[in-house]
Amino acid sequence: MSMRLVRRPRMRDAGMALVAVLWIVAALSLMLTGMTRSVRQEVRSATSARQAVEGRAAAEAAINLVLQQMAAKPGAVNRLMSIDVAFRGVSTTVQVFPMNGLIDLNSAQPPLLEALFAVAGGMPPAAAAAGAQAVVQWRTQRDSGGRTFGFDAPEDLMLVPGFTYDVYARIAQLVAAGQTSGGAVNPLCAPDGVLLVLAKGNAQVAERIAAARRTDAVGVDLTQLEASFIGSAVSRAYRLIANVPLPDGASMRFTQDVTFQAGPQSELPWRILQSGGVVALPPGATDRQ
Repeated sequence: MSMRLVRRPRMRDAGMALVAVLWIVAALSLMLTGMTRSVRQEVRSATSARQAVEGRAAAEAAINLVLQQMAAKPGAVNRLMSIDVAFRGVSTTVQVFPMNGLIDLNSAQPPLLEALFAVAGGMPPAAAAAGAQAVVQWRTQRDSGGRTFGFDAPEDLMLVPGFTYDVYARIAQLVAAGQTSGGAVNPLCAPDGVLLVLAKGNAQVAERIAAARRTDAVGVDLTQLEASFIGSAVSRAYRLIANVPLPDGASMRFTQDVTFQAGPQSELPWRILQSGGVVALPPGATDRQ
């Protein structure tokens, strides 16, 4: 009678198999976690993109409504204004800045440019003076046809040697490119940041004028501003800024530069010069994702 021996698995083999299974489960769990996180990020990105598109559409609609109101009124707007507009249940504030309240990179004289770069741009005095001269040199260059370069848009400032994006970002909302009247600034139309430049950094003077302007006071005292920086010309070009709240607490800040000197082929009484929008994050947020 023969006997058959049955070999039992050794404990070591069973332990190795268990370890292998656990590693596989852990790897699959990591893959699943990564995929879940990726899907969530994609959903958040898509949601953010959709909200940004909707916010821009609402901002453009609000600006168009304000432009229609401006076109219906005779004469030019000669003061800074804030207009509340309701569109599809969303209340939007549209700020209107006549371009003669901004600093024109194409015609501002070196002392005004120097004050702009020092006060608003945060450049040291020597660098601000050199920057002003560099801007004048850049805009007066001539191409092969004998035409001066000039600035087509404020962002062209970054083409000038010595200027960084940080400086441009600080002054972008305070400057224009060729749409103001001469090289001077009308303080009644100027943003608060430009008032500070006109006051050469004196915050008390700038705030006093801004407060008087908000109350529509007659005969605002401008004597403490640099006289050579000030002008009173009227402009038919405007910068409109709409701030639209987004569902997650952020907001869409949309800017549009327009002129009421429409082109011959235009069906509207105004012509868009440039536009752009940026999403402003809520306080404490660092990432839309």
